[in-house]
Amino acid sequence: MFDEASQLKLEDNLPALLKGKQVIIAGDEHQMPPSNYFSKIFDGSIDDEDEFEDETGEKIFENGLLSADSLLEFAEELNFEKKYLDFHYRSKHPYLIDFSNYAFYNKRLKPLPNSFEYTPIKYVQVNGTYSDHTNETEAETVLSIINNNINRLPNGKYPSVGIATFNIHQRNLILSKINERRKFENYSDFNEKILELEEDGLFVKNLENIQGDERDVIILTTTYGTDKEGKFVQRFGSINHQKGYKLLNVIITRAKYKVYVCSSVPEEVFLNYKEHLSLEGSNNRRAVFFAYLAYSKAVSENDREQRLSILNTLAENTTQSSSIDILNADLESPFEEEVYQALINHFEISKIIPQLQFAGFRIDIVYDSKITGIPKIAIECDGANYHSSQEAYLYDNHRQKILEEHGFVFHRIWSTNWWRNPKREINKLVKFIKSIENRSPSFFEDKSKIGLAFTDDIKPVNTELKKVSLVTLKETIETIEKELK
Repeated sequence: MFDEASQLKLEDNLPALLKGKQVIIAGDEHQMPPSNYFSKIFDGSIDDEDEFEDETGEKIFENGLLSADSLLEFAEELNFEKKYLDFHYRSKHPYLIDFSNYAFYNKRLKPLPNSFEYTPIKYVQVNGTYSDHTNETEAETVLSIINNNINRLPNGKYPSVGIATFNIHQRNLILSKINERRKFENYSDFNEKILELEEDGLFVKNLENIQGDERDVIILTTTYGTDKEGKFVQRFGSINHQKGYKLLNVIITRAKYKVYVCSSVPEEVFLNYKEHLSLEGSNNRRAVFFAYLAYSKAVSENDREQRLSILNTLAENTTQSSSIDILNADLESPFEEEVYQALINHFEISKIIPQLQFAGFRIDIVYDSKITGIPKIAIECDGANYHSSQEAYLYDNHRQKILEEHGFVFHRIWSTNWWRNPKREINKLVKFIKSIENRSPSFFEDKSKIGLAFTDDIKPVNTELKKVSLVTLKETIETIEKELK
């Protein structure tokens, strides 16, 4: 079994491939391919990653198998049977995956809805200066967000945090700033927070080596902006390359709960994303990068009209999905119809929802008390034949676990028990529903407080004052050391 196959080179994995009687190759064609990027950076053949030449994708061999960039492409050339994983579980809010879903996946992915209300993307217009391949103000803004906006979860721990940059130089700048603060006592609270976050997996990575990671919160610094002369040169490193959209797709989908987007790209530039998409002819390179910045801003400002407009533009710029979701279809069996009828005999019909479609899962019947803090009840009418399959049984358990994580409680009715004694099963069902309704909302987990762990009141930073204060502090220390000598 090969995972992350889009990043695996065929020549490195062919021996293992030949040893298997059965082969499973898992990967995402819209994520990062193998790249000679790092070898060129580290062997000194290029000094500036913005000068890294685009891989044109020209085939050296006429044979498609020999010219495959990755093990995943090799499998596609061999016509391996494809199975898509259409359910998206990482993102705890659909807005975190909607952009990629519309831009790259033809709206095929089925995300889970958010279990509490919050803003999943915070856009911060930093307007920092891009100089020597770094952005000082954005780096300070990232540290300010960690210091002021990352708080403890209800369980007492901090959310896991990852910092994603658009180039190595910005990554190194942020790491150096974190390490510099460790030397000074006045940053003791910040340093303690960093140590605790590091224990829970804090990372600082650039977009070429972030695939496979996920964190509760991702702080994204796009780095690029106007230079010291006020000019904005639209060179975005690897994002501007032929497969740049794959890098963008990876970096914007690492967060479970929240993304902070710190950007210095002028608004008048990225808000013109439609023209760039039209010129590009696809959701790629700087065009789709600009569209993401516009999308982030729309989500951050709760601008529903603009958010949907961007998504529709992206969808029109790619192959359309042919899948159709059917919501709340009719009941599927006489068994379900009898259970439904029994429910409306005891409760208001407005609280009973048959065949509810939720994040790609279909629930037989849902009872919604409409009481704040009281969870919805998923009522499953299980036939004996369905559970005779081990695979179906395991899938159903997995499905229940996912739905319970999103606030549902389950009550199962076995068809055999129902046909033998429907009155007893009805009494059990009614009793269960009333027991849930009569419980205090405090009995159930209140996930709304999770949002307090990543707040939106971003404090502006003044890098010039920070530079002066840090230099003055260093000079004071040096003066004291000289006097002691």
